[in-house]
Amino acid sequence: MQWTNTKEWAHVDLDRETEHKAALVTRDFLLKVKEALQKADAQQPGTYLTVPFSRFEKPHLAFLLAAIGTGEVRIIAGETRAEETGIHGLWRIQEKGVNRFEVTRIPQFALDNLSDGAFPERLPDAPQGAFAAPAILKELQKAQAELNPDPLKNTPPYTIELTRHPLGPADLGYLETTLGVGVLQIGIAGFADASIESTAVRGIWRSKIFNKAGKALFDAYVAATLPEEVPNDFEELLDGAKQCDEILAWINADLAEGRL
Repeated sequence: MQWTNTKEWAHVDLDRETEHKAALVTRDFLLKVKEALQKADAQQPGTYLTVPFSRFEKPHLAFLLAAIGTGEVRIIAGETRAEETGIHGLWRIQEKGVNRFEVTRIPQFALDNLSDGAFPERLPDAPQGAFAAPAILKELQKAQAELNPDPLKNTPPYTIELTRHPLGPADLGYLETTLGVGVLQIGIAGFADASIESTAVRGIWRSKIFNKAGKALFDAYVAATLPEEVPNDFEELLDGAKQCDEILAWINADLAEGRL
């Protein structure tokens, strides 16, 4: 996902009049986002606000995107992708080449693309040289059976760290072939970069963590209806409303002082 990671509107080159209008447009947008975040109902998860990019003039949108910044989570499913903004609960989504903002715990397309495959009733015969993989698959199968089917009400994830097992190429090949490949690819940026990919089997994910040099620090299969670090929880939505207030305070101060 090659989206701009600018976090300060000072980096956007606009004439004074356009910048002033862009600040007003951004302020109005943030007030709507804040209201949606505050009204989010824990009992009725869903999409609380949708705003297409087409509602904004191009220079105003550039200012707005710079003001809200980018967050840590990115989700891809085929040609549809989402990126968390710097405001918890506010996502930018690109679907069929069309961009929009959404206030939600997690974009609906991610839930629509969760894998629904089942473990085979009888696991395929392990190839020569595969020793640990059959036992790992049985553990994952047992953990899958105990998952809460609601992706936003997960049981704690069951993790099998591959580096803690004596796995050879035959083991890894057997695991990957048996579990298959799903649609969802999730990236989480932080002090280290996480990559989470769905397998073809419901509730089974491949999770990896890399340092900034690209060296793998962690490699595991995880049983979770949806990895708990992906969706925003309701406390984060409340934090998102506070983040709106912080940006609004900066904009209002700059408007009052004539800097915008």
